[in-house]
Amino acid sequence: MTLPAPWRAALEEAWTAYTEDSLPIGACVADASGTVLARGRNRLGEARKVDGVIGGHDLGHAEINALLALKGTPRPDCYGWTVYTTVEPCPQCAGAVTMSGVRGLSYAAPDPWAGCADLLTTHPYMVRKGMLVGRAPADIVRVSLLLMLHGLWGDGRRPGADVLIDSFAAQHPAEVERAGQLLEAGTLLNLRARRAGLDEVLATLN
Repeated sequence: MTLPAPWRAALEEAWTAYTEDSLPIGACVADASGTVLARGRNRLGEARKVDGVIGGHDLGHAEINALLALKGTPRPDCYGWTVYTTVEPCPQCAGAVTMSGVRGLSYAAPDPWAGCADLLTTHPYMVRKGMLVGRAPADIVRVSLLLMLHGLWGDGRRPGADVLIDSFAAQHPAEVERAGQLLEAGTLLNLRARRAGLDEVLATLN
């Protein structure tokens, strides 16, 4: 799979998050030319830390950590920047992107449970900010969705017994079935155990 630099950075962060026992969600901030300026990952499963990044805390989401990693958000330059994230942002992260000065968001996997990307184009305040929302190509969406589902299932959640997983199953049954097969086979768990590189992970998921 050929990946634009921002999506490769976001997926690398998602995979690293998973190897560190956090949800496999990654993000980055890139300028208008696609140059990656900052990266961040979900750190909910890591030791508590609030120092440059946030870990072990409900605020330790990938988008938040990517924004924190920026050296600055100079106006008007940052208006042309975009946050790329492997999973649709929650209300917290949608708000953080809006308040950061960055004016673009592009996400991969939809989140039918907590995803709030629509706020950026429907809420009056965010509309006044001129927020632009885009989506990843279909192959990146699928890979990101499989990673997210696998991470959720690894948390002990199962279809029919968890409303979060069921919300995904209702809209993405094929991906939920595939994620279950990968979990049963131990495929991603083995890759995680030996900290395989992203390209091997992508080859497995495609």
